[in-house]
Amino acid sequence: MLHQRALIANIARAANVARVANIASMALGLACLSLAAPTPADAKPAKGVKAAQAAKAAAPGRPMTPGELRDLYSGKTWMWANGGGYMDPSGRFRAVAGKDYARGTWQASGGGRMCFGGLWTSGTKRSQGRTCFSHRVLGDTIYQRKEPSGTWYAFKHSPVRGTDEFSKLVEGDRISDQLKQVQAALSAN
Repeated sequence: MLHQRALIANIARAANVARVANIASMALGLACLSLAAPTPADAKPAKGVKAAQAAKAAAPGRPMTPGELRDLYSGKTWMWANGGGYMDPSGRFRAVAGKDYARGTWQASGGGRMCFGGLWTSGTKRSQGRTCFSHRVLGDTIYQRKEPSGTWYAFKHSPVRGTDEFSKLVEGDRISDQLKQVQAALSAN
């Protein structure tokens, strides 16, 4: 960070201060973007101007409570293009994505945070994985971002739109049959 400040100071001496402030701001923005984690493959986060508007709109909102998050996710399957993840009311988590599957836990905590994770199995390979999302509410709109540095996007508009990621939360366990098929196929190999 000190090196960046020194570099900016040297540039400021050589050019117009207003122009340098603009360049420094753009450089800092690019540095922050390079550190951003991607959002889930199925999520459609806002881009460009929409991303800035979503981030600005989410900023004054309040974090969702653990109770609100449990109401939102508990007993539902988050459907993905090639499977989904089921958040059991007991706190257990099951997921299937293509030929991979996971068993673990999910939890809602303070600060609007919901995490799920567990042991992912892919053929003979196994690995632990954990994914967390932050949630904020502004009016009746819920904003979400993947932690630690994903882009805020409207997860649930008011009124709900068919394209909202929220629309992929479906009541009940919708993946057990697919999970059994994937496990059986892996066991047969």
